[in-house]
Amino acid sequence: MMRTTHAMEDPLDCLLFDPALPARHVRASYEADLGETRAFLPSRVPLGELPSVFELYVSASMQLPARFPAERGGVRSWLERQFSHDDPAVLNAIPGLDDAERDRLMTVLAVLGHTYRWDCVPPAPDRFEERRISLPPGIDGPWTALARICGHPRVGTAWSLHLCNWRMTDRPGGAAYRPEELTADNVRVAHNWLLPPADVHLERFSTSFVLLEARGAAVLRHLVDTVEALGCRRPGEALASLVHLQAAMMAMTTAFSLNVRTRTVDPAMWRELVQPTFAWSAEADVPGRLEPGPSGSQLGTIQALDAVLGVAGGSSLDEQAKVGRRYMPKPHRRFLQSLDRAGPAIRDVVRHSGCEELTEQFNGCVAALSSFRRTHQARGTQYLRSSQTGSSPRASTGLTIGVDDDAVATFERTMTARIAETEAAKLASAGQPGPGEPTTCAETDPAPPEGCSHPRPQGSWRG
Repeated sequence: MMRTTHAMEDPLDCLLFDPALPARHVRASYEADLGETRAFLPSRVPLGELPSVFELYVSASMQLPARFPAERGGVRSWLERQFSHDDPAVLNAIPGLDDAERDRLMTVLAVLGHTYRWDCVPPAPDRFEERRISLPPGIDGPWTALARICGHPRVGTAWSLHLCNWRMTDRPGGAAYRPEELTADNVRVAHNWLLPPADVHLERFSTSFVLLEARGAAVLRHLVDTVEALGCRRPGEALASLVHLQAAMMAMTTAFSLNVRTRTVDPAMWRELVQPTFAWSAEADVPGRLEPGPSGSQLGTIQALDAVLGVAGGSSLDEQAKVGRRYMPKPHRRFLQSLDRAGPAIRDVVRHSGCEELTEQFNGCVAALSSFRRTHQARGTQYLRSSQTGSSPRASTGLTIGVDDDAVATFERTMTARIAETEAAKLASAGQPGPGEPTTCAETDPAPPEGCSHPRPQGSWRG
């Protein structure tokens, strides 16, 4: 609601609208759009089976390891024979699939499509020059139809090739799970297109995205609690939620660092055999637009943190993150949009609280996000530097980096710019309290705005 007067007894009255409104929208979207796991992960363990009409696709995906390596001849000719025509029965079955079946089929089609795009690994040099890929009709038709239903471009994404391409060793597809139950010991990639020993490195690389979002579930829980507490002006709860949020972010960073160590995924094998297939670097269903394939810019937890903490844009990585939402499931986009709307109001609440403790803890969360990005920068640089051998080009995030380009310098430069944008999100110090003013955020507690019905701890804004 719009404010027409500024009540002197409450410094938060200078806000243009009630921050409780976007905070309530965030809570509602969190509960409705992130499924049973409340994470950027499937609600259940991804399915292991599909209706029998799709059996040819599942069977072909399982045969890829024996055909995809360059020494085995590649897969294009074989896939062209297997899927030489559109099957009306397949196209007619797609609209009747439930969400879990659609995710499973999208993963299978993306695996077939991406392996066809590159033909073999290591890819032949001329594959990097291709910008239009004529897929076999039996892959193109179903993949295009399914992508339209799902509302994203017809290309492999972080959702289809990483976040839905896994299974658990201790329960079947379709079973319930909690994100904190997912570990490197019980998560395996569902569709692997490489032979041993490279298959293990593909699995570790791909499941690292799954485990990152699994650790991100706790981050999201505390992030939503923070937004709600700040929006409803519950300072004691807001401060506690920010403390928990920072701890969860640090735990996520530690897990990420461990899962992408060079001794876990060999850099040379990653560059030559694992990484190329994930890229697309060609047109898909929109003429003239090169699609990237899955990338970190499509990870929801990091985007959620950027939105609430107020990490501003302008760098190339920020632009990639904005584009990255195009490839995410529609419910996840809705949740991120709710955070976009709440973020500025939440920052204003902290800024106008006059509470030094609250401001410092908010800035501590910004610092934790910077730490994650520095870890990403260090690990990425290590991979690129360790794998700078050979003369073949590389394809990544929609761009081709030629042999004359310094991939390490390019990566470090773009990451440094994004880290600087993150650090700039820190708020100015609230200043020292005057005589007789509270020194913490938890001394008195005004009534919350209408609609904030949850129990609230004792606490107050300085004012």
